[in-house]
Amino acid sequence: MKKNKFVEGTLFAYFVILLTKIIGAIYVIPLRAIIGEEGGVLYGYAYQVYTLFLDISTSGIPTAISIIIAEFNALKMFNEREYTFKVANKLITIISFTAFAFMFLLAKPLALFFVSDINEASIPSVVLVIRTISFCLLVIPFLSITRGYLQGNRYAYASSTSQLIEQIVRVGVALVGSYVAINVLHYRIPIGVAITLSGTVLGGLCAYLYLKLKIAKNKAQFNEGVTSYKDSTVSSKEIIKKIAARAIPVIIIAASQNIYNIIDLKLLMTALLKVGYSAGECEVIASVVVTWAPKICMVINSIAVSMCLSIIPFIVNSFVNNDKKELNSKFNQAMSTILYITIPLAVFISQFGTPIYNIFYTATYYGGLVLGANAIVSIFFSLQMVMDMMLQGMKNYKLVYINTITGIIINIMLDIPLVLLLNKLGVDAYIGTTIATAVGLTTSILIILFGAKKKYELEYKSTFKALFQICVSTLIMVAVIFGLKLIMPELNGRLHSILVLGVFGLISIGIYMLITYKIGTMKLVLGEDFIQKIIGKFKKNAKAS
Repeated sequence: MKKNKFVEGTLFAYFVILLTKIIGAIYVIPLRAIIGEEGGVLYGYAYQVYTLFLDISTSGIPTAISIIIAEFNALKMFNEREYTFKVANKLITIISFTAFAFMFLLAKPLALFFVSDINEASIPSVVLVIRTISFCLLVIPFLSITRGYLQGNRYAYASSTSQLIEQIVRVGVALVGSYVAINVLHYRIPIGVAITLSGTVLGGLCAYLYLKLKIAKNKAQFNEGVTSYKDSTVSSKEIIKKIAARAIPVIIIAASQNIYNIIDLKLLMTALLKVGYSAGECEVIASVVVTWAPKICMVINSIAVSMCLSIIPFIVNSFVNNDKKELNSKFNQAMSTILYITIPLAVFISQFGTPIYNIFYTATYYGGLVLGANAIVSIFFSLQMVMDMMLQGMKNYKLVYINTITGIIINIMLDIPLVLLLNKLGVDAYIGTTIATAVGLTTSILIILFGAKKKYELEYKSTFKALFQICVSTLIMVAVIFGLKLIMPELNGRLHSILVLGVFGLISIGIYMLITYKIGTMKLVLGEDFIQKIIGKFKKNAKAS
Protein backbone atom coordinates (compact mmCIF):
# COMPACT_ATOMS: atom_id res chain seq x y z
CA MET A 1 0.00 0.00 0.00
CA LYS A 2 1.30 3.42 -1.01
CA LYS A 3 0.76 6.59 1.01
CA ASN A 4 -0.73 9.46 -0.96
CA LYS A 5 0.45 13.01 -1.47
CA PHE A 6 -2.18 15.75 -1.25
CA VAL A 7 -2.93 16.47 -4.93
CA GLU A 8 -2.27 12.92 -6.15
CA GLY A 9 -4.41 11.45 -3.37
CA THR A 10 -7.21 13.89 -4.05
CA LEU A 11 -7.22 13.33 -7.81
CA PHE A 12 -6.94 9.54 -7.51
CA ALA A 13 -9.80 9.55 -5.03
CA TYR A 14 -11.72 11.90 -7.34
CA PHE A 15 -11.37 9.67 -10.40
CA VAL A 16 -12.34 6.56 -8.43
CA ILE A 17 -15.27 8.31 -6.78
CA LEU A 18 -16.19 9.93 -10.11
CA LEU A 19 -16.31 6.47 -11.66
CA THR A 20 -18.39 5.33 -8.70
CA LYS A 21 -20.83 8.20 -9.15
CA ILE A 22 -21.00 7.69 -12.91
CA ILE A 23 -21.97 4.08 -12.25
CA GLY A 24 -24.50 5.35 -9.73
CA ALA A 25 -25.87 7.90 -12.18
CA ILE A 26 -26.07 5.42 -15.07
CA TYR A 27 -27.70 2.72 -12.97
CA VAL A 28 -30.67 4.93 -12.19
CA ILE A 29 -31.62 4.78 -15.89
CA PRO A 30 -32.74 1.14 -15.67
CA LEU A 31 -33.65 1.52 -11.98
CA ARG A 32 -36.15 4.27 -12.71
CA ALA A 33 -37.59 2.22 -15.56
CA ILE A 34 -38.06 -0.67 -13.12
CA ILE A 35 -39.42 1.13 -10.02
CA GLY A 36 -40.97 4.25 -11.65
CA GLU A 37 -42.00 7.50 -9.96
CA GLU A 38 -43.73 5.70 -7.07
CA GLY A 39 -40.57 3.75 -6.35
CA GLY A 40 -38.42 6.88 -6.69
CA VAL A 41 -40.39 8.65 -3.96
CA LEU A 42 -40.16 5.61 -1.64
CA TYR A 43 -36.44 5.38 -2.35
CA GLY A 44 -36.03 9.07 -1.45
CA TYR A 45 -37.97 8.73 1.82
CA ALA A 46 -35.89 5.73 2.91
CA TYR A 47 -32.54 7.34 2.12
CA GLN A 48 -33.39 10.62 3.85
CA VAL A 49 -34.29 8.78 7.07
CA TYR A 50 -31.32 6.40 6.84
CA THR A 51 -28.87 9.26 6.31
CA LEU A 52 -30.31 11.06 9.32
CA PHE A 53 -29.90 8.04 11.61
CA LEU A 54 -26.44 7.28 10.24
CA ASP A 55 -25.33 10.86 10.84
CA ILE A 56 -26.83 11.04 14.33
CA SER A 57 -25.20 7.78 15.38
CA THR A 58 -21.84 7.64 13.63
CA SER A 59 -21.16 10.39 11.07
CA GLY A 60 -18.59 12.21 13.18
CA ILE A 61 -16.72 9.13 14.36
CA PRO A 62 -14.91 8.31 11.07
CA THR A 63 -13.79 11.96 10.80
CA ALA A 64 -12.74 11.93 14.45
CA ILE A 65 -10.77 8.70 13.94
CA SER A 66 -9.06 10.14 10.87
CA ILE A 67 -8.09 13.33 12.73
CA ILE A 68 -6.87 11.51 15.87
CA ILE A 69 -4.89 8.97 13.81
CA ALA A 70 -3.27 11.82 11.86
CA GLU A 71 -2.43 13.64 15.12
CA PHE A 72 -0.79 10.56 16.66
CA ASN A 73 1.16 9.96 13.43
CA ALA A 74 2.39 13.58 13.48
CA LEU A 75 3.50 13.09 17.11
CA LYS A 76 5.08 9.63 16.38
CA MET A 77 2.68 8.01 18.90
CA PHE A 78 2.07 4.79 16.99
CA ASN A 79 0.89 2.57 19.89
CA GLU A 80 -1.71 5.19 20.73
CA ARG A 81 -2.79 5.26 17.09
CA GLU A 82 -3.51 1.52 17.04
CA TYR A 83 -5.24 1.59 20.41
CA THR A 84 -7.51 4.36 19.14
CA PHE A 85 -8.69 2.14 16.28
CA LYS A 86 -9.35 -0.76 18.66
CA VAL A 87 -11.37 1.40 21.07
CA ALA A 88 -13.30 2.93 18.16
CA ASN A 89 -14.41 -0.50 16.94
CA LYS A 90 -15.82 -1.37 20.37
CA LEU A 91 -17.58 1.97 20.60
CA ILE A 92 -19.10 1.72 17.14
CA THR A 93 -20.50 -1.74 17.90
CA ILE A 94 -22.66 -0.38 20.71
CA ILE A 95 -23.73 2.72 18.78
CA SER A 96 -24.60 0.99 15.50
CA PHE A 97 -26.80 -1.67 17.11
CA THR A 98 -28.62 1.00 19.14
CA ALA A 99 -29.20 3.17 16.04
CA PHE A 100 -30.50 0.18 14.09
CA ALA A 101 -33.00 -0.66 16.83
CA PHE A 102 -34.31 2.91 16.98
CA MET A 103 -34.68 3.29 13.22
CA PHE A 104 -36.40 -0.06 12.85
CA LEU A 105 -38.87 0.66 15.66
CA LEU A 106 -39.57 4.27 14.63
CA ALA A 107 -40.30 3.41 10.99
CA LYS A 108 -44.08 3.92 11.29
CA PRO A 109 -43.99 7.36 13.00
CA LEU A 110 -41.50 8.52 10.35
CA ALA A 111 -43.75 7.23 7.58
CA LEU A 112 -46.70 9.13 9.08
CA PHE A 113 -44.61 12.33 9.08
CA PHE A 114 -43.95 12.07 5.36
CA VAL A 115 -47.24 10.97 3.85
CA SER A 116 -50.08 11.25 6.39
CA ASP A 117 -51.53 14.35 4.69
CA ILE A 118 -50.74 13.30 1.11
CA ASN A 119 -51.34 9.57 0.64
CA GLU A 120 -52.17 7.49 3.73
CA ALA A 121 -52.38 4.31 1.67
CA SER A 122 -48.60 4.40 1.10
CA ILE A 123 -47.72 4.33 4.84
CA PRO A 124 -47.07 0.52 4.95
CA SER A 125 -44.79 0.84 1.91
CA VAL A 126 -42.76 3.65 3.50
CA VAL A 127 -42.45 1.58 6.71
CA LEU A 128 -41.16 -1.38 4.68
CA VAL A 129 -38.41 0.55 2.86
CA ILE A 130 -37.28 2.37 6.02
CA ARG A 131 -36.96 -0.92 7.91
CA THR A 132 -35.11 -2.54 5.02
CA ILE A 133 -32.43 0.13 4.82
CA SER A 134 -32.10 0.25 8.62
CA PHE A 135 -29.97 -2.92 8.37
CA CYS A 136 -27.24 -0.76 6.80
CA LEU A 137 -26.61 0.61 10.29
CA LEU A 138 -25.20 -2.79 11.24
CA VAL A 139 -22.57 -2.59 8.47
CA ILE A 140 -21.78 0.92 7.22
CA PRO A 141 -20.50 2.35 10.55
CA PHE A 142 -17.77 -0.32 10.69
CA LEU A 143 -16.86 0.38 7.06
CA SER A 144 -16.73 4.12 7.78
CA ILE A 145 -14.34 3.96 10.72
CA THR A 146 -12.06 1.59 8.80
CA ARG A 147 -11.92 4.17 6.03
CA GLY A 148 -11.23 6.85 8.65
CA TYR A 149 -8.31 4.80 9.97
CA LEU A 150 -6.83 4.46 6.48
CA GLN A 151 -7.38 8.13 5.64
CA GLY A 152 -5.65 9.21 8.87
CA ASN A 153 -2.70 7.06 7.82
CA ARG A 154 -2.78 8.70 4.34
CA TYR A 155 -3.90 5.55 2.54
CA ALA A 156 -6.61 7.20 0.45
CA TYR A 157 -6.14 4.78 -2.45
CA ALA A 158 -7.50 1.71 -0.64
CA SER A 159 -10.30 3.73 0.90
CA SER A 160 -11.34 5.05 -2.52
CA THR A 161 -11.15 1.61 -4.13
CA SER A 162 -13.46 0.23 -1.45
CA GLN A 163 -16.07 2.77 -2.53
CA LEU A 164 -15.92 1.43 -6.08
CA ILE A 165 -16.39 -2.14 -4.81
CA GLU A 166 -19.29 -1.01 -2.63
CA GLN A 167 -20.97 0.69 -5.58
CA ILE A 168 -20.57 -2.21 -8.03
CA VAL A 169 -22.09 -4.71 -5.60
CA ARG A 170 -24.86 -2.30 -4.60
CA VAL A 171 -25.83 -1.57 -8.20
CA GLY A 172 -25.70 -5.23 -9.23
CA VAL A 173 -27.95 -6.37 -6.39
CA ALA A 174 -30.32 -3.40 -6.83
CA LEU A 175 -30.90 -3.87 -10.56
CA VAL A 176 -31.04 -7.64 -10.74
CA GLY A 177 -33.04 -7.96 -7.52
CA SER A 178 -35.63 -5.29 -8.31
CA TYR A 179 -36.07 -6.50 -11.91
CA VAL A 180 -36.63 -10.11 -10.88
CA ALA A 181 -38.97 -9.09 -8.05
CA ILE A 182 -41.16 -6.76 -10.14
CA ASN A 183 -40.99 -8.11 -13.70
CA VAL A 184 -40.43 -11.84 -13.16
CA LEU A 185 -42.07 -12.61 -9.81
CA HIS A 186 -44.58 -9.74 -10.21
CA TYR A 187 -44.23 -8.39 -6.69
CA ARG A 188 -45.48 -4.89 -5.88
CA ILE A 189 -43.24 -1.82 -6.41
CA PRO A 190 -42.48 -1.39 -2.66
CA ILE A 191 -41.05 -4.94 -2.53
CA GLY A 192 -38.79 -4.09 -5.49
CA VAL A 193 -37.61 -0.90 -3.78
CA ALA A 194 -36.89 -2.86 -0.57
CA ILE A 195 -34.75 -5.32 -2.54
CA THR A 196 -33.01 -2.38 -4.23
CA LEU A 197 -32.14 -0.93 -0.83
CA SER A 198 -30.81 -4.28 0.37
CA GLY A 199 -28.03 -3.82 -2.19
CA THR A 200 -26.69 -1.01 -0.02
CA VAL A 201 -26.24 -3.46 2.87
CA LEU A 202 -24.45 -6.07 0.75
CA GLY A 203 -22.28 -3.47 -1.00
CA GLY A 204 -21.12 -2.08 2.34
CA LEU A 205 -20.34 -5.57 3.63
CA CYS A 206 -18.19 -6.44 0.59
CA ALA A 207 -16.28 -3.13 0.83
CA TYR A 208 -15.67 -3.69 4.55
CA LEU A 209 -14.31 -7.20 3.98
CA TYR A 210 -12.02 -5.85 1.23
CA LEU A 211 -10.51 -3.24 3.57
CA LYS A 212 -10.04 -5.75 6.39
CA LEU A 213 -8.23 -8.07 3.98
CA LYS A 214 -6.11 -5.18 2.68
CA ILE A 215 -5.08 -4.17 6.21
CA ALA A 216 -4.30 -7.80 7.14
CA LYS A 217 -2.11 -8.26 4.05
CA ASN A 218 -0.15 -5.08 4.81
CA LYS A 219 0.08 -5.54 8.57
CA ALA A 220 3.84 -4.95 8.55
CA GLN A 221 3.35 -1.41 7.25
CA PHE A 222 0.79 -0.57 9.91
CA ASN A 223 2.93 -2.13 12.64
CA GLU A 224 5.99 -0.05 11.78
CA GLY A 225 7.01 1.74 14.99
CA VAL A 226 4.36 -0.14 17.00
CA THR A 227 5.33 -2.34 19.97
CA SER A 228 1.82 -3.12 21.22
CA TYR A 229 -1.41 -1.21 21.59
CA LYS A 230 -1.21 -2.27 25.25
CA ASP A 231 1.81 0.04 25.57
CA SER A 232 -0.37 3.04 24.80
CA THR A 233 0.20 5.98 27.15
CA VAL A 234 -3.37 7.10 26.48
CA SER A 235 -6.22 5.26 28.23
CA SER A 236 -9.43 4.09 26.57
CA LYS A 237 -11.33 6.71 28.59
CA GLU A 238 -9.10 9.47 27.20
CA ILE A 239 -9.51 8.13 23.65
CA ILE A 240 -13.31 8.06 23.97
CA LYS A 241 -13.17 11.67 25.21
CA LYS A 242 -11.02 12.59 22.19
CA ILE A 243 -13.44 10.84 19.83
CA ALA A 244 -16.44 12.51 21.47
CA ALA A 245 -14.81 15.96 21.39
CA ARG A 246 -14.23 15.68 17.65
CA ALA A 247 -17.25 13.58 16.67
CA ILE A 248 -20.07 15.35 18.50
CA PRO A 249 -19.70 18.65 16.57
CA VAL A 250 -19.69 16.75 13.27
CA ILE A 251 -22.69 14.67 14.33
CA ILE A 252 -24.64 17.77 15.36
CA ILE A 253 -23.86 19.53 12.09
CA ALA A 254 -24.58 16.49 9.91
CA ALA A 255 -27.77 15.67 11.80
CA SER A 256 -28.99 19.26 11.59
CA GLN A 257 -28.29 19.25 7.85
CA ASN A 258 -30.21 16.04 7.34
CA ILE A 259 -33.06 17.17 9.57
CA TYR A 260 -33.20 20.21 7.31
CA ASN A 261 -33.23 18.01 4.18
CA ILE A 262 -36.19 16.08 5.59
CA ILE A 263 -37.96 19.31 6.56
CA ASP A 264 -37.07 20.77 3.16
CA LEU A 265 -38.76 17.84 1.44
CA LYS A 266 -41.84 18.31 3.62
CA LEU A 267 -41.85 22.11 3.11
CA LEU A 268 -41.50 21.71 -0.65
CA MET A 269 -44.56 19.48 -0.89
CA THR A 270 -46.53 21.67 1.54
CA ALA A 271 -45.70 24.83 -0.43
CA LEU A 272 -46.55 23.23 -3.77
CA LEU A 273 -49.92 22.09 -2.41
CA LYS A 274 -50.56 25.69 -1.31
CA VAL A 275 -49.96 27.09 -4.80
CA GLY A 276 -52.23 24.57 -6.52
CA TYR A 277 -50.15 21.52 -7.44
CA SER A 278 -51.92 18.17 -7.01
CA ALA A 279 -50.69 15.50 -4.57
CA GLY A 280 -49.49 13.42 -7.53
CA GLU A 281 -47.54 16.34 -9.02
CA CYS A 282 -45.99 17.06 -5.61
CA GLU A 283 -44.68 13.50 -5.35
CA VAL A 284 -43.29 13.58 -8.90
CA ILE A 285 -41.52 16.91 -8.28
CA ALA A 286 -40.25 15.64 -4.92
CA SER A 287 -38.76 12.55 -6.59
CA VAL A 288 -36.96 14.77 -9.14
CA VAL A 289 -35.68 17.23 -6.52
CA VAL A 290 -34.71 14.70 -3.83
CA THR A 291 -33.76 11.54 -5.75
CA TRP A 292 -33.20 11.82 -9.50
CA ALA A 293 -31.46 15.20 -10.08
CA PRO A 294 -29.04 14.79 -7.11
CA LYS A 295 -27.95 11.40 -8.51
CA ILE A 296 -26.58 13.16 -11.61
CA CYS A 297 -25.12 16.06 -9.59
CA MET A 298 -23.05 13.63 -7.51
CA VAL A 299 -20.64 13.71 -10.49
CA ILE A 300 -19.93 17.31 -9.42
CA ASN A 301 -19.91 16.64 -5.68
CA SER A 302 -17.42 13.79 -6.11
CA ILE A 303 -14.44 16.16 -6.03
CA ALA A 304 -15.50 17.40 -2.59
CA VAL A 305 -16.00 13.87 -1.29
CA SER A 306 -12.61 12.78 -2.62
CA MET A 307 -10.84 15.81 -1.18
CA CYS A 308 -12.36 15.14 2.23
CA LEU A 309 -10.81 11.66 2.04
CA SER A 310 -7.26 12.96 1.56
CA ILE A 311 -7.06 16.42 3.09
CA ILE A 312 -7.41 15.69 6.82
CA PRO A 313 -3.86 14.40 7.56
CA PHE A 314 -2.29 17.35 5.71
CA ILE A 315 -4.36 19.99 7.50
CA VAL A 316 -3.87 18.27 10.88
CA ASN A 317 -0.12 18.00 10.35
CA SER A 318 0.19 21.71 9.47
CA PHE A 319 -2.05 22.68 12.38
CA VAL A 320 -0.27 20.48 14.97
CA ASN A 321 3.14 21.78 13.84
CA ASN A 322 1.83 25.39 13.78
CA ASP A 323 3.00 25.77 10.17
CA LYS A 324 0.84 28.77 9.22
CA LYS A 325 2.34 29.10 5.75
CA GLU A 326 1.57 25.49 4.84
CA LEU A 327 -1.89 25.72 6.44
CA ASN A 328 -2.69 28.78 4.33
CA SER A 329 -1.36 27.05 1.23
CA LYS A 330 -3.40 23.88 1.72
CA PHE A 331 -6.59 25.81 2.61
CA ASN A 332 -6.33 27.86 -0.60
CA GLN A 333 -5.31 24.92 -2.75
CA ALA A 334 -8.31 22.93 -1.55
CA MET A 335 -10.75 25.75 -2.36
CA SER A 336 -9.14 26.44 -5.74
CA THR A 337 -9.22 22.77 -6.73
CA ILE A 338 -12.91 22.52 -5.85
CA LEU A 339 -13.72 25.59 -7.93
CA TYR A 340 -11.48 24.53 -10.82
CA ILE A 341 -13.35 21.25 -11.29
CA THR A 342 -16.91 21.98 -10.17
CA ILE A 343 -17.58 25.26 -11.99
CA PRO A 344 -17.12 24.02 -15.59
CA LEU A 345 -18.89 20.74 -14.85
CA ALA A 346 -21.86 22.52 -13.25
CA VAL A 347 -22.11 25.06 -16.07
CA PHE A 348 -22.01 22.35 -18.75
CA ILE A 349 -24.74 20.32 -16.98
CA SER A 350 -26.90 23.43 -16.49
CA GLN A 351 -26.57 24.37 -20.18
CA PHE A 352 -27.70 20.93 -21.31
CA GLY A 353 -29.98 20.19 -18.35
CA THR A 354 -32.99 18.86 -20.26
CA PRO A 355 -31.21 16.48 -22.68
CA ILE A 356 -28.93 15.21 -19.90
CA TYR A 357 -31.93 14.54 -17.63
CA ASN A 358 -33.73 12.82 -20.50
CA ILE A 359 -30.74 10.53 -21.11
CA PHE A 360 -31.01 9.20 -17.57
CA TYR A 361 -34.76 9.27 -17.06
CA THR A 362 -38.06 9.57 -18.88
CA ALA A 363 -38.61 13.09 -20.20
CA THR A 364 -40.48 15.30 -17.75
CA TYR A 365 -41.28 19.00 -17.73
CA TYR A 366 -39.59 19.49 -14.35
CA GLY A 367 -36.34 17.58 -14.95
CA GLY A 368 -34.12 19.94 -16.96
CA LEU A 369 -34.68 23.06 -14.85
CA VAL A 370 -34.31 21.21 -11.52
CA LEU A 371 -31.13 19.52 -12.72
CA GLY A 372 -29.61 22.77 -14.00
CA ALA A 373 -30.37 24.58 -10.73
CA ASN A 374 -29.05 21.68 -8.65
CA ALA A 375 -25.84 21.61 -10.68
CA ILE A 376 -25.06 25.26 -9.85
CA VAL A 377 -25.95 24.73 -6.16
CA SER A 378 -23.52 21.77 -6.12
CA ILE A 379 -20.61 24.23 -6.48
CA PHE A 380 -21.55 25.92 -3.20
CA PHE A 381 -22.32 22.63 -1.47
CA SER A 382 -18.94 21.12 -2.46
CA LEU A 383 -17.03 24.20 -1.34
CA GLN A 384 -18.74 24.35 2.04
CA MET A 385 -18.24 20.61 2.62
CA VAL A 386 -14.46 20.82 2.15
CA MET A 387 -14.10 24.07 4.10
CA ASP A 388 -15.98 22.56 7.05
CA MET A 389 -13.78 19.46 6.90
CA MET A 390 -10.65 21.62 7.08
CA LEU A 391 -12.06 23.57 10.03
CA GLN A 392 -12.68 20.28 11.84
CA GLY A 393 -9.05 19.29 11.24
CA MET A 394 -8.09 22.61 12.84
CA LYS A 395 -10.43 21.95 15.82
CA ASN A 396 -12.50 25.03 15.07
CA TYR A 397 -15.88 23.49 15.76
CA LYS A 398 -17.41 26.80 16.83
CA LEU A 399 -17.06 28.23 13.34
CA VAL A 400 -18.45 24.99 11.87
CA TYR A 401 -21.52 25.28 14.13
CA ILE A 402 -22.08 28.95 13.34
CA ASN A 403 -21.80 28.73 9.56
CA THR A 404 -23.85 25.54 9.19
CA ILE A 405 -26.69 26.43 11.54
CA THR A 406 -26.93 29.97 10.15
CA GLY A 407 -27.12 28.60 6.61
CA ILE A 408 -29.78 26.07 7.56
CA ILE A 409 -31.93 28.67 9.35
CA ILE A 410 -31.78 31.01 6.35
CA ASN A 411 -32.63 28.08 4.10
CA ILE A 412 -35.68 27.07 6.12
CA MET A 413 -36.91 30.68 6.40
CA LEU A 414 -36.75 31.17 2.64
CA ASP A 415 -38.20 27.84 1.44
CA ILE A 416 -41.95 28.53 1.42
CA PRO A 417 -41.70 32.32 0.79
CA LEU A 418 -39.59 31.76 -2.33
CA VAL A 419 -41.96 29.10 -3.67
CA LEU A 420 -44.91 31.47 -3.14
CA LEU A 421 -42.99 34.42 -4.65
CA LEU A 422 -41.91 32.54 -7.77
CA ASN A 423 -45.46 31.28 -8.23
CA LYS A 424 -46.76 34.89 -8.15
CA LEU A 425 -44.09 35.92 -10.65
CA GLY A 426 -45.19 33.14 -12.98
CA VAL A 427 -41.88 31.27 -12.61
CA ASP A 428 -41.68 27.54 -11.89
CA ALA A 429 -42.33 27.61 -8.13
CA TYR A 430 -40.53 24.36 -7.24
CA ILE A 431 -37.15 26.02 -7.92
CA GLY A 432 -37.74 28.17 -4.82
CA THR A 433 -36.27 25.60 -2.42
CA THR A 434 -33.14 25.24 -4.58
CA ILE A 435 -32.60 29.01 -4.58
CA ALA A 436 -33.10 29.03 -0.79
CA THR A 437 -30.41 26.34 -0.50
CA ALA A 438 -27.99 28.42 -2.60
CA VAL A 439 -28.54 31.50 -0.43
CA GLY A 440 -28.02 29.48 2.75
CA LEU A 441 -24.82 27.86 1.46
CA THR A 442 -23.43 31.21 0.24
CA THR A 443 -24.01 32.67 3.70
CA SER A 444 -22.18 29.72 5.29
CA ILE A 445 -19.19 30.11 2.96
CA LEU A 446 -18.88 33.84 3.68
CA ILE A 447 -18.97 33.18 7.43
CA ILE A 448 -16.14 30.63 7.04
CA LEU A 449 -14.01 32.97 4.93
CA PHE A 450 -14.28 35.88 7.37
CA GLY A 451 -13.96 33.68 10.47
CA ALA A 452 -10.89 31.77 9.23
CA LYS A 453 -9.21 34.98 8.09
CA LYS A 454 -9.69 36.53 11.52
CA LYS A 455 -8.57 33.50 13.56
CA TYR A 456 -5.77 32.06 11.40
CA GLU A 457 -4.77 35.17 9.41
CA LEU A 458 -5.49 33.33 6.18
CA GLU A 459 -5.11 35.17 2.89
CA TYR A 460 -7.23 34.26 -0.13
CA LYS A 461 -5.38 36.09 -2.90
CA SER A 462 -4.41 32.90 -4.73
CA THR A 463 -7.98 31.55 -4.53
CA PHE A 464 -9.53 34.79 -5.80
CA LYS A 465 -6.96 34.93 -8.60
CA ALA A 466 -7.78 31.33 -9.54
CA LEU A 467 -11.53 32.04 -9.32
CA PHE A 468 -11.24 35.02 -11.68
CA GLN A 469 -9.28 32.97 -14.22
CA ILE A 470 -11.70 30.03 -13.86
CA CYS A 471 -14.68 32.32 -14.51
CA VAL A 472 -13.06 33.84 -17.60
CA SER A 473 -12.21 30.38 -18.94
CA THR A 474 -15.73 29.15 -18.17
CA LEU A 475 -17.29 32.12 -20.00
CA ILE A 476 -15.24 31.25 -23.08
CA MET A 477 -16.42 27.65 -22.68
CA VAL A 478 -20.04 28.90 -22.50
CA ALA A 479 -19.52 30.84 -25.77
CA VAL A 480 -18.31 27.60 -27.34
CA ILE A 481 -21.38 25.79 -25.96
CA PHE A 482 -23.72 28.36 -27.54
CA GLY A 483 -21.93 27.80 -30.83
CA LEU A 484 -22.29 24.04 -30.45
CA LYS A 485 -25.99 24.43 -29.71
CA LEU A 486 -26.45 26.18 -33.07
CA ILE A 487 -25.17 23.11 -34.90
CA MET A 488 -26.61 20.53 -32.51
CA PRO A 489 -28.76 18.04 -34.43
CA GLU A 490 -32.16 16.98 -33.16
CA LEU A 491 -31.57 14.35 -30.50
CA ASN A 492 -33.23 11.06 -31.36
CA GLY A 493 -33.01 8.42 -28.68
CA ARG A 494 -30.74 7.85 -25.71
CA LEU A 495 -27.68 6.52 -27.57
CA HIS A 496 -27.69 9.40 -30.05
CA SER A 497 -28.02 11.91 -27.20
CA ILE A 498 -25.11 10.32 -25.33
CA LEU A 499 -22.87 10.48 -28.40
CA VAL A 500 -23.72 14.10 -29.24
CA LEU A 501 -23.43 15.39 -25.67
CA GLY A 502 -20.31 13.29 -25.12
CA VAL A 503 -18.58 14.95 -28.09
CA PHE A 504 -19.81 18.40 -26.98
CA GLY A 505 -18.58 17.70 -23.45
CA LEU A 506 -15.11 16.67 -24.61
CA ILE A 507 -14.84 19.77 -26.80
CA SER A 508 -16.07 22.13 -24.06
CA ILE A 509 -13.96 20.72 -21.21
CA GLY A 510 -10.97 20.33 -23.54
CA ILE A 511 -11.12 24.03 -24.45
CA TYR A 512 -11.52 24.95 -20.77
CA MET A 513 -8.46 22.90 -19.76
CA LEU A 514 -6.38 24.28 -22.65
CA ILE A 515 -7.21 27.88 -21.68
CA THR A 516 -6.52 27.29 -17.99
CA TYR A 517 -3.21 25.64 -18.86
CA LYS A 518 -2.15 28.50 -21.13
CA ILE A 519 -3.04 31.28 -18.65
CA GLY A 520 -1.48 29.43 -15.71
CA THR A 521 -4.62 28.51 -13.72
CA MET A 522 -3.89 24.79 -13.86
CA LYS A 523 -0.41 25.33 -12.45
CA LEU A 524 -1.73 27.72 -9.79
CA VAL A 525 -4.33 25.20 -8.61
CA LEU A 526 -2.62 21.83 -8.96
CA GLY A 527 1.00 22.89 -8.52
CA GLU A 528 3.83 22.99 -11.07
CA ASP A 529 5.45 19.76 -9.84
CA PHE A 530 2.27 17.78 -10.39
CA ILE A 531 1.69 19.29 -13.86
CA GLN A 532 5.26 18.52 -14.91
CA LYS A 533 4.89 14.99 -13.58
CA ILE A 534 1.78 14.43 -15.72
CA ILE A 535 3.40 16.00 -18.81
CA GLY A 536 6.48 13.82 -18.23
CA LYS A 537 4.32 10.69 -18.18
CA PHE A 538 2.62 11.68 -21.43
CA LYS A 539 5.99 12.31 -23.10
CA LYS A 540 7.32 9.00 -21.81
CA ASN A 541 4.29 7.12 -23.15
CA ALA A 542 4.56 8.93 -26.49
CA LYS A 543 8.22 7.91 -26.86
CA ALA A 544 7.42 4.33 -25.88
CA SER A 545 4.74 4.12 -28.57
